[in-house]
Amino acid sequence: MTAEEIPIVFDCQGESLVGIVHRPAQPLAVGIVTVIAGGPQYRAGVGRNMVDMARHLSAGGVAVLRFDHRGLGDGGGRFLGFEHIGEDLQAAVDALRRTVPELREVVLWGGCDAASGAMIHGWNIKGVTSMVLGNPFVTTEETQAAVLRQHYLRRLGDWSFWRKLLRFEYNPLEYLRAAAGSLAGRLRPEQRGSGESSGSGSTAGAAGSPGNWIARMLEGLSRFEGPVLFLMSGRSIVSREFDDLVSRHRAWQKVVGRSHYERIDILEADQTFSGIGARERVNGALLEWVTRQAAD
Repeated sequence: MTAEEIPIVFDCQGESLVGIVHRPAQPLAVGIVTVIAGGPQYRAGVGRNMVDMARHLSAGGVAVLRFDHRGLGDGGGRFLGFEHIGEDLQAAVDALRRTVPELREVVLWGGCDAASGAMIHGWNIKGVTSMVLGNPFVTTEETQAAVLRQHYLRRLGDWSFWRKLLRFEYNPLEYLRAAAGSLAGRLRPEQRGSGESSGSGSTAGAAGSPGNWIARMLEGLSRFEGPVLFLMSGRSIVSREFDDLVSRHRAWQKVVGRSHYERIDILEADQTFSGIGARERVNGALLEWVTRQAAD
């Protein structure tokens, strides 16, 4: 199917945002707003993947808007970070629906901290009925330490580790510290960042605490009533950190385990789904997901 690529400029709180709408000749009733992740950076790699994704989806009948939120790329205003992009997302969804009036609803798609931002704000964005989230970002000192401990403990049962240790290729003190940290982590109470207080399952985090944005992710996802698809990478440390967070906190398990949530694990993929095979899997999953939402 042929698709037109339409540059647009739209307002968000008095600032001008720039985007490209990929409009199929006969669009499905469900479109996608794709959210850029990673903060201010050089975007030739990940940005090119988004172009390829949008062209693939629009060829399948899915209208797509890719855009720069405030302070990012061509977006005006000050960069506020993924915790504060709710107004940007609403402006983008409205802009896509104006440009493609055939749309009945919109899916938010984002990876890493874009997924985290969607989890925080998606429930409150009018027109959004579904989300696809890739390797949500939950990295703190706690999650990094937990995943590192798991890695080192697994290595203790690996013969190649002992062979290298006997060859003095590793520092044994590093592994002893990791094992001790793992034991200490199991003995102390659950720490900040989970959004769960002891015994209550509360999703409220203390204002200003390092884990407050993770608590907001849990709160936002708890409020979101639509279907969610998780796309998780087998070679991503961020993906492992998210899984570790969920495994240690009941409130997260309750939300992520909802019956209308689905998950696809792409074992060969890195954090940004940069390989050709991984990109094809992501594009195929997105097209299948949107087509199914449009048929409901």
